[in-house]
Amino acid sequence: MDKGPQLGQLIEDGDRRRDAIHIAVAPVTAEERLAPGQHVGLVQDGNLELVGPCDRTIGIVDPFLAEAVEPGQRFWLFLYPGTITGLRHVWTHPVFATAAAAVSEKLL
Repeated sequence: MDKGPQLGQLIEDGDRRRDAIHIAVAPVTAEERLAPGQHVGLVQDGNLELVGPCDRTIGIVDPFLAEAVEPGQRFWLFLYPGTITGLRHVWTHPVFATAAAAVSEKLL
């Protein structure tokens, strides 16, 4: 099976294909001022929300941000490629939300 682009590694085989990728992201809060693309990790035991510079980094600050993230601001943490152990897509659509509400109403 073709693995697709290997982010975090140089292209060494002459591959010229374009591709699309999935990147696992998590909504987090900055402990201190952080730069786009800065490597960060969880900074407080038991707190899965607060991130900053540390010895055990798990990803990078959204590299597409145009400015630094200030303390207390929320942003998308891009998790390192190949580190997640499960994957699911979560999406919403007005039709499905309406149908779910109708089912809930019938159950009451």
